[in-house]
Amino acid sequence: MKQENDLLATQSTEERIKEAAARVFVKKGFAATKTRDIAEEAGINIASLHYYYRSKDKLFELVIGEALRKFSGAMDEILSSIEPVHLKIRKFVHRYIDFFKENPYVPLFIMSESQSNPDKVDKMLDTQQHINILKKQLEELADKGVIRSVHHAHFFVNLISLTAFPFISKALMMRKVNLSSEAYDKLLEERKEMIPEMIMSYFYLKKPD
Repeated sequence: MKQENDLLATQSTEERIKEAAARVFVKKGFAATKTRDIAEEAGINIASLHYYYRSKDKLFELVIGEALRKFSGAMDEILSSIEPVHLKIRKFVHRYIDFFKENPYVPLFIMSESQSNPDKVDKMLDTQQHINILKKQLEELADKGVIRSVHHAHFFVNLISLTAFPFISKALMMRKVNLSSEAYDKLLEERKEMIPEMIMSYFYLKKPD
């Protein structure tokens, strides 16, 4: 029984440290975060934190780095496929929402770190080659008169902002529109179908095949 209690206490402390690290990384950014900040946020002393996790880099890898690489890989898979653009839009939105529901601190970290350390985020989200593939598809569709001929940046800004903003602003929006956490999750699920329709209704001049 004592061993089981010790194991549960260890798991509880580790989870508390990881949750605290996520909050501090989002608030301060990677460069400005100190291990002491994480220990204080977790309510433990610095020696205890070092017992579980030896360095800030190790913690970052566990709570942010691994999640960002998984996200980047999933987005690469979608963007680099030869599927039609309208199918990519739906897959992107569905995968994006599912991922950030499981990792709600990641969009906030990307937003804050993009301002203070954009190179770090750019390296972790290295999707430029695959974005270029989608850009080429958009240009071909515009040449055929299937979609509006606008700068491809408009497409990406709409796709990302419509999907990410509800996560970044969740706490505020729940208060403003008077929704419980469960109701807000239902709203996010509804947006899986709403966002692709909104984007396609503007950009597509002809119904996709």
